[in-house]
Amino acid sequence: MANEKGPNVKKKQVCKNCEGKGLVKKGDRVMKCQRCKGTGVR
Repeated sequence: MANEKGPNVKKKQVCKNCEGKGLVKKGDRVMKCQRCKGTGVR
């Protein structure tokens, strides 16, 4: 894709569930975030 610049290109929002890491600590295990599916972006 070409450079996306302009007034109607939005910045990708960071997932609030995992703070953009893509991983969530559930108990003693580290799992992929269910909201962003491990991407870290909403």
